[in-house]
Amino acid sequence: MSERKNTKKIVILLFVSIAISYLMSTSKKDPEKNITSIKPPIVTAINLKKESVRIPVSSQGMVSPLTETVLSAEISGEIIEISPKFIAGGIFKQGEPLIKIDPKIYDVAYKQAKALKDQRQNEYEDSVKIREQGYMSESEYLASVTALAAAEAQLVKAENDLDNTIIRLPYDGMVREKSADLGQYVNIGNKLGVTFSTEFAEVRLPLSDRDVSFAGLPSSNSSIDSLAEKSTTVNFRTDMNPSKTRSGYVERSEGVVDEKTRMIFAVARLTDPYNLNNNEDTLALPMGTFVSAEILPNESYEFVRIPRSAIINNRQVIIIDKENQIQYKDINLIRTDEKFGYINDEFFNGQRISLTPIEDGVNGMIVRVE
Repeated sequence: MSERKNTKKIVILLFVSIAISYLMSTSKKDPEKNITSIKPPIVTAINLKKESVRIPVSSQGMVSPLTETVLSAEISGEIIEISPKFIAGGIFKQGEPLIKIDPKIYDVAYKQAKALKDQRQNEYEDSVKIREQGYMSESEYLASVTALAAAEAQLVKAENDLDNTIIRLPYDGMVREKSADLGQYVNIGNKLGVTFSTEFAEVRLPLSDRDVSFAGLPSSNSSIDSLAEKSTTVNFRTDMNPSKTRSGYVERSEGVVDEKTRMIFAVARLTDPYNLNNNEDTLALPMGTFVSAEILPNESYEFVRIPRSAIINNRQVIIIDKENQIQYKDINLIRTDEKFGYINDEFFNGQRISLTPIEDGVNGMIVRVE
């Protein structure tokens, strides 16, 4: 009897638990779905327009002297004096004595030539008088003329040799190399040193065919006197001091295409490269300095200017239409610089483009414009 009651209780408990489980499962609410909408990306845009621009042309080169002189002895003798400025890096003035060769024998030769010339001059004057009186033949008269001419030529040579005992230069300059020293005996043609002018320097700037078309190089028949006023400005910078610039001008084009590089060289001129005139805030550019150059042509061109941040892989931009839909459009860059690319396609005049790169963007995507 008791076993039947226990079995009945177990069955009742089983049905009750099943019923509770069913009620709990049916009353459980479905979890709320977290549905979020994808918003269009935000971009910054600008409107392009055609404008007149001066396109800078970039190049590079090395500062070199406009005038450089290899000093050679024109006479033989012992060096008896050397200027303290005649050392590598020494700065000298025009006409300042740099080297003096012993002048004794040349001074003697000059005095002898001067005396001989005076003698021949007297003989010539006497022959003129005698010839006028009819007591001298034509051949004797011509002999006196020839003797005087020879004496005058000998005097000029002796005077020139005496002058050449002192080495001077016709420009303000600097010594690059010293090859002779005090007490050294030199012969005609011996190298004494190398100097260059500090008044002007030049920089050869290689340009491609496309660069040449925008650089505004002076023509070969330009007036030399007007070159500095009319020629294209060039700004120079160095890696050592990139914040400072030094201005020069394009003096000429070499007019020959290099057979190996296919480049044309423009030659820029720089005044007072060492800043020896002590102009304030002027960058000195010693000979041999490697410089970056930016050529600023006088002529301007009509182009659509595009910020570099808006250009994708140097060939595309993102156009935004009135409905804020984007379209990737190919461009043909005519030139580029550090900040902009330049095109001359009339289609882009007035177009709105994105300055913001769009990740995984596709044509027709909608964006939000700031």
